[in-house]
Amino acid sequence: MLTTVMRKQPTPPKYTARDERKAVRMAKVKVRCRLQDLLDEHGLTRSAFSEATGLTSPAVRGLCENTAKRIDVDTLGALCSFFGSEWHELFEVISKEDDEE
Repeated sequence: MLTTVMRKQPTPPKYTARDERKAVRMAKVKVRCRLQDLLDEHGLTRSAFSEATGLTSPAVRGLCENTAKRIDVDTLGALCSFFGSEWHELFEVISKEDDEE
């Protein structure tokens, strides 16, 4: 005779807003993407850049507005390739104290 064992489903982790996360609160610096600055320097719109690189509009918007939580290495490669630059030229590290002023 077969019996079915009912297993309790694990409870998913509770959502925590980004600014409430311990690691984010404790960090003394913030990484800022310079994509919008570079687009302005080259006289490009976000949509033109999106079409030229194949990146999605939401991905470009997230980078331009610095709301992206993570960056895919393929996206980083597309940025470096398009601008002919190294990855460290696309980002800057800012002290959170300087950012609040």
